[in-house]
Amino acid sequence: MKPLDPPHVIEDDPRATELLRLWAANGKLTVAMNVGCWHEQGHDEARAWGVVAADFAKHVARALSQRYGESQADVIEEFRAAFLAELNDWTSDVSGE
Repeated sequence: MKPLDPPHVIEDDPRATELLRLWAANGKLTVAMNVGCWHEQGHDEARAWGVVAADFAKHVARALSQRYGESQADVIEEFRAAFLAELNDWTSDVSGE
């Protein structure tokens, strides 16, 4: 197992909340999610997770740009295309917690 260290910035925020853990294991993605964390704060849960997915895409684009010199806009466009293709035609089943 190769866990990542939490970002140091969360140490200064007593309200920091872990939203999800995402693992590649046995040839699949395995996810543990903090479902309900948005609803408990009075937010639309599905919309909030959509914003999280979009923010995650921006983090991926920034990281790939820094590491490989790719355009963030190009990465976002590729991410969007792959995201929508997977939602429209699932290549793997979803199961678990």
